[in-house]
Amino acid sequence: MTVVDDVKARLDIVEVISQRVPLQRSGNSYKANCPFHQEKTPSFHVFPDRQSWRCFGSCATGGDVLSFVMRADSLEFGEALRQMAQQTGITLPQRGQSTQNEGAHKINEDTRAFFQRTLATAQGASAREYLEQRGLDKQAIEAFGVGLSPSDGESLKNHLVREGYSQEELASAGVVRTGDDGVNHDLFRGRLMFPIRDAHGNLVGFGARTLDGSEPKYLNSPQGPLFDKSRLLYAMDRARTDVRKEGAVIVEGYMDAIAAHQAGFKNVVAQMGTALTEFQVDEIRRLTGKMTMALDQDAAGQAATLRSLDVVLGNFQTKTTNNPGPDGATKTVDADPRIIVMPPGQDPDEVIHRSPSDWSKLVESAIPAISFRINAITSQGETESPEGKARCVAEAAPFIHLLGGGIQQANAVELLAGNLNVPIDTVKAALSRPSVARRARRPDQPRPAGTTASPFAKLDHDPMEEHCLQLLLGYPELRDLAGGLRSEFFQRHENREIFTRWLDAGPGLDKDGTLASVKRDGDDEVSGQLTSLLEKPLLPLDVNGRTASFMEVASRLEERNLKNLKSEEVKRFADSPPDIDGGEHDEILQLNRQIRKNEGLRRGQAQEISG
Repeated sequence: MTVVDDVKARLDIVEVISQRVPLQRSGNSYKANCPFHQEKTPSFHVFPDRQSWRCFGSCATGGDVLSFVMRADSLEFGEALRQMAQQTGITLPQRGQSTQNEGAHKINEDTRAFFQRTLATAQGASAREYLEQRGLDKQAIEAFGVGLSPSDGESLKNHLVREGYSQEELASAGVVRTGDDGVNHDLFRGRLMFPIRDAHGNLVGFGARTLDGSEPKYLNSPQGPLFDKSRLLYAMDRARTDVRKEGAVIVEGYMDAIAAHQAGFKNVVAQMGTALTEFQVDEIRRLTGKMTMALDQDAAGQAATLRSLDVVLGNFQTKTTNNPGPDGATKTVDADPRIIVMPPGQDPDEVIHRSPSDWSKLVESAIPAISFRINAITSQGETESPEGKARCVAEAAPFIHLLGGGIQQANAVELLAGNLNVPIDTVKAALSRPSVARRARRPDQPRPAGTTASPFAKLDHDPMEEHCLQLLLGYPELRDLAGGLRSEFFQRHENREIFTRWLDAGPGLDKDGTLASVKRDGDDEVSGQLTSLLEKPLLPLDVNGRTASFMEVASRLEERNLKNLKSEEVKRFADSPPDIDGGEHDEILQLNRQIRKNEGLRRGQAQEISG
């Protein structure tokens, strides 16, 4: 979830708009005279279930809560986001934050060096023996910066103070903490230390493992702006290139990741908690469509694996990426999350040290994540009675629907039918029933009490919008074809803002000039999204290929927008018929004509391509 999504999730559109416009309830929606033009009959509608608004009058536009605030208060995107973030209590990243963090990064680097030197001294003898027993060689230990924190609780602090750092700086960086005596002491004492870097190589914190059996077994740097373990993947800074080429393999511990890299498996990263988070999954899917999880298979590990799976299937499964192949050319890679079934009682590092070839075989034989999830549902559920079978189908439905058709979905349905010992057609019929669809929800999100939700909840990225923007930013000549593209076709704010800036840049600029105009000194969310778009490789296309690809995606965006308009129109007139004399009937006919025209154009394009 991006910070924009987080802000929007904490806002209620009815509450925000009602502070500026007097709303009147109308069935399941609200209406008012449009605040953006003069009118006598209300044409402005707010839809709480979709968290959207639309003017059906002369404005003929709409959007979500942020787009309303932007228009109502005449604000730029960043200004509206900051205003709403302040209202919800969310702290946005500061533009100068990277400069502010330089001091903390420097403290962390000096701390790492101190821990490494400590490991090499006499007091590090038992720690070095432990690392040797775990199979880590000297080169790997040095490459990953593994060290040892002294047990006295004062050595690091005193060293860093002598280096010129203040006690306040050390506390802010998270390497010391104030004790009950009111005095700062070293946070880490007598522990094996693992420096943790973000994907760009910045040292943001430490993970610490006990060596004497004391609790907690693992201790991390304190949570803060610099260190957020929900957004970090250990060793991603080293694995990034290989993840793009070969896919990502996720293990659970630091030792597992280091052992894998030591053995030459450079695409391995480790999660930072008991289960994967949306942020971690998003980090991976930006790089690859292939993700394999090798997590503990004991009872606690199984539960964590299932939690991770729910996040993966809800946020990763529908992603398609364009990645470089071994020859450097880009290729389309469908999402393929998988699970490694580890040998009972064995961790990845044990398998790797014993036999790297066995590890390779485990990775190659990993089963599809959807199969693992379905097996878990049917093994834990009651599958003898018709009622039990129906419950299993309903529980599996969100995951199966997210596959979006094709061979993967067909295989999942076949597996579910086989596990339940019922005909495939019976499972298909059950999955298509409205009662099952109503019960479905995003797998990684619990259903609020008393509510139902769709399994097709929005992702925190929109591949269709991103592909369109990549084409426009990469091929300036497509501007001549973009006359019918409108900002409201982009549902995600970051994408809409980038398109608006691209539009404002105007014709006549080359690629570099257009990018410079779009970049600006803007908001972190917009800048971050733009960087992500520019980093993603596009399939190599000739002039005709670019044109066909852009026309296709532009048509799809328009089609989606028209269908959203149609859906809102249906809601608008659910409680009262359209006013024929007032022209509302003409609006309906016009919208229907637009939908038919768009569908006709798409059919014509498809026939032309197939011909």
